[in-house]
Amino acid sequence: MQMKIGIIGAGNAGKTLGSALASQGYSIMLGSRRPEKLTDWVQVEQADKKTIFLGTLSEAAAFGDFLIHAVTGREAIEALKQAGEENLHGKILLDVSLPIDFSEGRMRLFTSTGESLGERIQSTFPDAKVVKAMNHIAAGVMVNPNRIAGGDHDLFMCGNDGTAKQAVSALLKQAFGWKQIHDIGDISAAQATEGLALLASRVASVLGHGMMNFKVSH
Repeated sequence: MQMKIGIIGAGNAGKTLGSALASQGYSIMLGSRRPEKLTDWVQVEQADKKTIFLGTLSEAAAFGDFLIHAVTGREAIEALKQAGEENLHGKILLDVSLPIDFSEGRMRLFTSTGESLGERIQSTFPDAKVVKAMNHIAAGVMVNPNRIAGGDHDLFMCGNDGTAKQAVSALLKQAFGWKQIHDIGDISAAQATEGLALLASRVASVLGHGMMNFKVSH
């Protein structure tokens, strides 16, 4: 039986993840506030024999046995509220979002020192099993780590539920081919992974592209 995955957020990351997971045989519903705007996109995906559907945020959250949150910025918490707390209850929520703001003409984090968006999400939805991962890398690298250095680079994840982290790690390895995934602790470690996005952004600007990641050598 296909695992059903609901993706909350239909921006670039949500669509990239949805398309890649559907191509691996997972049953996907992509949730959007305005799903009608994605009709042409999903028809192209379905023509490629992918099991992928469109729905509202709440429909996608109800559909998925496993959820991915891909709404970045100040709308993230509100999007999850629209998805419905009852639809998040007891489910793994892979959070790839970032608390980013560009209002001052550059990328910055809108969270205060000593907190993260991942922690806000977990405290707002205590019955969800939030796992933070992949928030500092480009969507194209998320779904195909072998694009750079033959996949020889590292991914970090954190969350309060050990079983949920094991499930996320297994999915990312099986579906996308990730090799090195480091569990760096509970959800408070999201402060570090979200902050890493600032460094990644600076490095990408120097390189002139975002197809990059970091490797831990020890």
